[in-house]
Amino acid sequence: MTSHQPLVVAAAQAAGPCPPGEEPAWQARVRALAVDLFVLGDVVARDLQRLGAATKFPATLLAVTVEETSTRGVLQLRNVSGELEVIRTDRGDSDAGAAMIGRAQTLVGRRVLVYKEMEALASNPMHKARVAVHLMDLGPETDTIGEDEAKGHVLQSADGDKDVALHAWQEAELPERGPVTAEQLGQALVRLPGVRRP
Repeated sequence: MTSHQPLVVAAAQAAGPCPPGEEPAWQARVRALAVDLFVLGDVVARDLQRLGAATKFPATLLAVTVEETSTRGVLQLRNVSGELEVIRTDRGDSDAGAAMIGRAQTLVGRRVLVYKEMEALASNPMHKARVAVHLMDLGPETDTIGEDEAKGHVLQSADGDKDVALHAWQEAELPERGPVTAEQLGQALVRLPGVRRP
């Protein structure tokens, strides 16, 4: 048995039974599927390598936006210490980046285990950016966020501009007083100027 035989068998199974009289077309389909599976194996191996080298931390995903210039997703997270953290995805014009942005959108307001790696910037290899390589769903966030902390996060994300922060808070229709949910806080964060939602 050759090393590629299992791959060929998997491709043949994916192609389904060969219709009588269509052997050449069926064989071409099996060949194409086998090549796709071979390439996919390399992609999965790289993904698993990144995942194995990543560091992990739990957080609540508050909001997902997209940077206009880089097309990267920007994930705003509240860590277990209550601090706001920002981490980016791969570029949104890549398969991995688009998939991560889509997955992150479904997890807003939920607790997640973030797998991150440090990626050297193309413009300056001496500087590194945190990149999310995987998000594991840990379930809904049931704790609320205190008023002072929530407003502080919005003010921080507005670069200290109180008017901008207040406008975002009101536009998200958050209560003037009292705690808010993680999802409510996220609604205010995505309403800050210069933010583009996916």
